[in-house]
Amino acid sequence: MVIFYLLESLIFLCFGLVLVFKSVLIKKLFVLVQERNLFFILGIIEIILGLLTLNFRHETRLLMFVFLVGLLLFIDGVFYLLLSEKLRSTIDWLLNLEEKNYRNYGFFIILVSVGLMFSVLMPAS
Repeated sequence: MVIFYLLESLIFLCFGLVLVFKSVLIKKLFVLVQERNLFFILGIIEIILGLLTLNFRHETRLLMFVFLVGLLLFIDGVFYLLLSEKLRSTIDWLLNLEEKNYRNYGFFIILVSVGLMFSVLMPAS
């Protein structure tokens, strides 16, 4: 499932680049999710991505890294489903962050993206 990991890393890369260069769009997304109570959609998407990442991890080179990414995606998705009311305060906190913090988080997401990409593209040792 090389294609899955490349698509997943492309999604993370796009999200990270938006965080770095246009964090206003992410803030608008947070406001939209909070106003319309769409936490369950984000939760379902993260659970699906997490389970697929965990399912296909044996076809990668960086097994523990991919396992950790998949597990964190799954756990985050479950939190979105179960604790949607508690997440409102977290969204408020995220909306008040400085641009520097958004950029730092964006760089972290880009690193995860690069790690996922390398996990399937690295030559076997």
